[in-house]
Amino acid sequence: MPIKSIAVIVEATPPGEARIAFAARLACAHSAHLVGLFVVPMLTGGHGAESFVRGHQALKDVIAHQRAREAEAVEAAKRSLSGVCGRQGVSFEFRSLEQGEFGDDLALNSLHADLVVTGGPSGNGGLPNAWSAEALLLATGVPFLLLPDCWTGAAVEHVVVAWNASREARRAVADALPLLVAAKSVTVLLVDPGKNSRHGDEPGADIALYLSRHGAKVTVEQIASNGAPVARAILDHVRQSAADLVIIGAYSHARAAQMVFGGVTRSLLREAAIPLLIAH
Repeated sequence: MPIKSIAVIVEATPPGEARIAFAARLACAHSAHLVGLFVVPMLTGGHGAESFVRGHQALKDVIAHQRAREAEAVEAAKRSLSGVCGRQGVSFEFRSLEQGEFGDDLALNSLHADLVVTGGPSGNGGLPNAWSAEALLLATGVPFLLLPDCWTGAAVEHVVVAWNASREARRAVADALPLLVAAKSVTVLLVDPGKNSRHGDEPGADIALYLSRHGAKVTVEQIASNGAPVARAILDHVRQSAADLVIIGAYSHARAAQMVFGGVTRSLLREAAIPLLIAH
């Protein structure tokens, strides 16, 4: 399925501007519509005396001042999105979401996108601290592309697929197929394939053939971890190959209300310095 609708978490900050520009370039490359989602922050840091006001009118004045600051934040985020999209010639819309119900609202808005672009796990990526892209991924099933704040790459050209022949990895490949077909090169990367019977007699051959039939330019790389964590082996290979996107399938299990990702997924989310597309 082609990518025709991309959502991006908007912030009027330098990392937010870079994220919007990245998402706008993706939208332009795929002739997609871009939806900017801005979570209105719970602003603090006003004058200290506001905490001690008394009287109906004084409270009304404090609330009005707070709302004015929130409106300024919304307008700044809207200008940031419209400026970038105007330069890229991308069709777009802007939606602001209130903090109180943002979890449900953000999940609902994400459900109507083919891909959601947000910040990497080192920051909140425009989301309140109580939520994360991973939590929204599990809540929606929509693939998320996490862009590290330090990332300066301009496009998705050289992609690595972390392949372990699992259902989750297969889902990630399907969700990322338009990006894989458009890339200049795709590497299907297998770590210690001999230890995984699901790979079959020719590890990586079948998924590479599947991708090549769709038009992707694919090679298969089999590497050994040599006792190191699998995530470390993947990241070392990614650095050496100058890849600009890693595709991974995330899995989780639920205990009570807590969602926990698998070890390799968690390590990649924590340590990767390049964009990650995660699907579940």
